[in-house]
Amino acid sequence: MTEAWQYLLICIVAFSVGGLIIASERWHGRFTGDSDLNKPQASHVRSTPRIGGLAVFAGTLAGLLVLGRPDNTTLNWFWPALFVAAMPVFVAGILEDITKDIGAGKRLLAAFASAAIAWWFFGGVSRVGFEWLDWVFSFWPVSLLFTMVAVGGCTHAMNLIDGMNGLAGMVSCLIAISLALVAYQVNDTAIFVIALAMASAVMGFLVWNFPFGRVFLGDGGAYFIGFMLAELAVQLVARNPSVSPFYAIAVLFYPVFETMFSIWRRRFIRKVRVDQPDALHLHQLIFRRLVRVTFSRDSRDSVPALCNALTSPYLWVLCLIGLVPATIFWDQAWFLCLSMFVFSVLYLWLYSRLVNWRCPRWLLLPSVFSRR
Repeated sequence: MTEAWQYLLICIVAFSVGGLIIASERWHGRFTGDSDLNKPQASHVRSTPRIGGLAVFAGTLAGLLVLGRPDNTTLNWFWPALFVAAMPVFVAGILEDITKDIGAGKRLLAAFASAAIAWWFFGGVSRVGFEWLDWVFSFWPVSLLFTMVAVGGCTHAMNLIDGMNGLAGMVSCLIAISLALVAYQVNDTAIFVIALAMASAVMGFLVWNFPFGRVFLGDGGAYFIGFMLAELAVQLVARNPSVSPFYAIAVLFYPVFETMFSIWRRRFIRKVRVDQPDALHLHQLIFRRLVRVTFSRDSRDSVPALCNALTSPYLWVLCLIGLVPATIFWDQAWFLCLSMFVFSVLYLWLYSRLVNWRCPRWLLLPSVFSRR
């Protein structure tokens, strides 16, 4: 079996598990369904299973069991250790999806715990691109604490952007492909294989999630994917001196920037708790002020089912504006910083226009989509 067929197998496993979740919804739906349609961040109109993360987890696990090579001892111990490290945050997320009773603080602590376990297995952030800071990070308590905050924060950030059909799924797939491409260029087979396995599993899940949203990624899926991608980015830099430390930031910059901006916005603009949910994320503003107005100005109930999904491509393009240069210039610190700066400027420009109801007309959906 060639590697191409093996990655297709990963897609099929994730697709099959997703299909089983949907087919068995009548038995588990009252526990796993996202039935709160009135919460601020809700953009769906029917109860939907939110345990799609099981499909991504199962697909990735099955694929790596097949892809493990006897001649690659690094891969054969690296991925099982990575899965063991991911278990605290994955389990915490799945429990939240089922019980709806695992608060954000507890899930963040689980992310920190997963990051600490991964640091114990592999080490963590050891260089940041400045000599004097690299010397500071040579002390293990500093490296451990920073790795926990960085990886745990990135893990939580992926959950924050999981608000529209296909948004977190496609963004995480693009990030995984970027990691795989850079790993291929530096001959890091273990990270290359794991990143491609992740991308393949997410693609299998996306068949059910985009565009119709038959199943959601859920906290378990978002936290699992976020942790795996963050840890792969950290290890890619740690294991390969030619990769700029700024690449690890640039490749995850969209979810990280979204999180940092949301914290600042809530704390200093709205003056509320930073963990208080709201409907003012960029993807929610795009949904209401660029997509939904094309169909209806009256109520969410009259919006076509595809309206939710039509929001995501805007964010895919925005993500690629920063991600493509990061993938090309992975060893050039200045280009990486420039790509993050350009992304930040475009994000803030678009956000300010939308929040003030000054929507760029050229971003509105064509009138052909309008209801007759």
